[in-house]
Amino acid sequence: MTIGPIELEIIRHRMEAINADAGETLVRVSGSQIASEASDFNTAIMTADGTVVSCSKFILVQSTSLNLIVRDILDRYGENPGIGPGDQFLTNDPYLGTLHQPDVTLVAPIFHDGRLIAWAGSTVHEPDVGGPVSGGFNYAARSIFDEAIPIPPVKIVESGRIRRDIERDYLARTRTPELNALDLLGQIAANRASERQLLELCAVYGANGLVEAMDTLLASTEAAFRRRLKELPDGIWRENSFIQHEQRRGADYMPNQVYAVRLAMAKSADRLTFDFTASDDQAPGAVNSTYPTLANFTMAAVLVHICQGLPWMPGAIWRTIDIRTRKASVVDAEWPAGVAMSTGTSAQAIRNCVSACLARLLDGSEKHAHMAMASSQSSGAGGMSISGHRLDGRPFTTLFLDELSGGGGATVDTDGCDTSGTATSPGATPSNIETNEAYYPVLYLTRLELADTGGPGMRRGGVGAMHAYRPHRTDRSIALLSMAQGLQHPATMGLAGGEPGSPSGFAIMSGDVPVDHAMGWPDLADVVEIRLPDARTQLHPGHMLVTSSQGGGGFGDPLERDTAAVLADVLDGLVSTEGALRDFGVVMRRDDERVLVDRGATDAERKARRSTRIGEREPYRGGGAVGGRRLSSHFRAVETANGEQVACASCGCRLCGLGERLYSSLVLHEAPAGERSAITDRYPGSERFRIRHFYCPGCARQVDVQVALAGEPVLEAMDVRPQAKSEARS
Repeated sequence: MTIGPIELEIIRHRMEAINADAGETLVRVSGSQIASEASDFNTAIMTADGTVVSCSKFILVQSTSLNLIVRDILDRYGENPGIGPGDQFLTNDPYLGTLHQPDVTLVAPIFHDGRLIAWAGSTVHEPDVGGPVSGGFNYAARSIFDEAIPIPPVKIVESGRIRRDIERDYLARTRTPELNALDLLGQIAANRASERQLLELCAVYGANGLVEAMDTLLASTEAAFRRRLKELPDGIWRENSFIQHEQRRGADYMPNQVYAVRLAMAKSADRLTFDFTASDDQAPGAVNSTYPTLANFTMAAVLVHICQGLPWMPGAIWRTIDIRTRKASVVDAEWPAGVAMSTGTSAQAIRNCVSACLARLLDGSEKHAHMAMASSQSSGAGGMSISGHRLDGRPFTTLFLDELSGGGGATVDTDGCDTSGTATSPGATPSNIETNEAYYPVLYLTRLELADTGGPGMRRGGVGAMHAYRPHRTDRSIALLSMAQGLQHPATMGLAGGEPGSPSGFAIMSGDVPVDHAMGWPDLADVVEIRLPDARTQLHPGHMLVTSSQGGGGFGDPLERDTAAVLADVLDGLVSTEGALRDFGVVMRRDDERVLVDRGATDAERKARRSTRIGEREPYRGGGAVGGRRLSSHFRAVETANGEQVACASCGCRLCGLGERLYSSLVLHEAPAGERSAITDRYPGSERFRIRHFYCPGCARQVDVQVALAGEPVLEAMDVRPQAKSEARS
């Protein structure tokens, strides 16, 4: 049968439906609230060589590099133990292709008349996969031997039958064998559902037709993506992101040290290069990412930010991307470094860097600037492995994903979505409170949207949420292992002068504090024991845990936000009256019990702030919009007798020559990391970080905001090359 454009679209959408159906099959069989409630899983379809041609949109980062796993199986197992119809292979090896040990992947070859034509795959986060600490995470790990030992690919299903010896070995490792067994059955059923439906496609279009269609879809998506890249400006964009963990110095281990993930992203013609080589050396354990994790989080951010309107087809996009890295670094760890906590620590820093650089790239495009989006929430303190014993003595362990309630990033046209979760996990969500309470001995006291957490900007970032729960129906303490990054500084960056979203929050306090009546951390900060979580953190009976997720990054100068939008946020409880003044320069007043904007006071406040930004001078208004080549929302390249100069797009102020150090020509103001947070500056180590605000020296517009280590040089976040004469003429 001839495969034309119509048939191609039918097959592409059919594969998306097959993936979705596989996910539904997995959830129906699984007994874990991690999969059935939080949707911490993903499914994918691959070509015969493992190229990912279609993936679901639950946890994107779990499936974008399944090709690495399939490639290993093809290279090593072709003769022994062999690859045949009805086989399925299991692995949780992060050095090979998964993210970390709790993510268990199952891949199945699909044969038609004895010919390998495709693969189906699925990944699920398991509540426990063994190791010295319940849940699979170990703060104190100093190598992978202090974590669950990874399982290389093993043939756990052979000719359609589960190998009981391999299954027995797999389940013997875990503290939750019943749940893991159900998840395994769910993954087997999901892969079989994909196999059955792909073979049904073969019955319609023929095996050759299906293979040809997948190859054509990959080629056409690659071509479409290359065309999009060519429409974007060439240059280099940079971002740094930070995590905290212990470091080894000689024979000693120093807690609460900083690791930097540093990215320089280059775009040239139709290729993207992500250079992470300047990132810090690997940690002793737990927080490192392996290369597959680095690749997965990079690709997921590319799909979300640049592939709007294009098929999300990782195998096609990989053909246009280079990743440069350095072995034994925190983003590309070398065996036997511990990596079990990577997904909530260094991997989130990777995603933050990639998202920020891609957003800057898009913001520099005349055609695609509308696609630019500030970062969504990073991992937070609510990502929590909990374990202990019920009242009857039965043990439990699971993962709570309350952190997936953070804010989305703002765009030039819209505010970020409130409590929307992580952009690279579009299908994931916190478990229902009642489900958590039914499965485990906890009682939730509150789950609410948290005012003033969205990153301020002309468009506000989405707000995050606060959660509180205490032990219930147990007289024993509950062990807590929180990812707990972004406590000491904001980790969700804004764009084009937008502010970062709020930092995370984590505290344990007396159970008699009326947290359900509190409006947020300002009401709780004085009655909280503030300390960083560690390997010994326990939630005792009579106490409660309070965590908050992060807000999304804002877009544009907060002083340019419409006062009516600020008022609407205040009335909706998303911004406090204090936050309206502090973050947006908007003064509120009461009139007959109504909250209104005091327009005269607001105008005076905003005028004074702009003057203060540039040394108590009167801002230059300029002559309106500035022409020239777009570099970003705030900068234009204008032709002069001395070559291209960078000018402010608002006031026309000439800043520097194109290719010179732009950020050195801006006005810089540094503030403490906790400038907008009631508790951030109470976490030890927060004094090491600064929020850097950059202003145009002419009109005082806020053009960028960065999080940095105190004393570090200013980051030149944008380096756009001069336009070639041939480009200028075209």
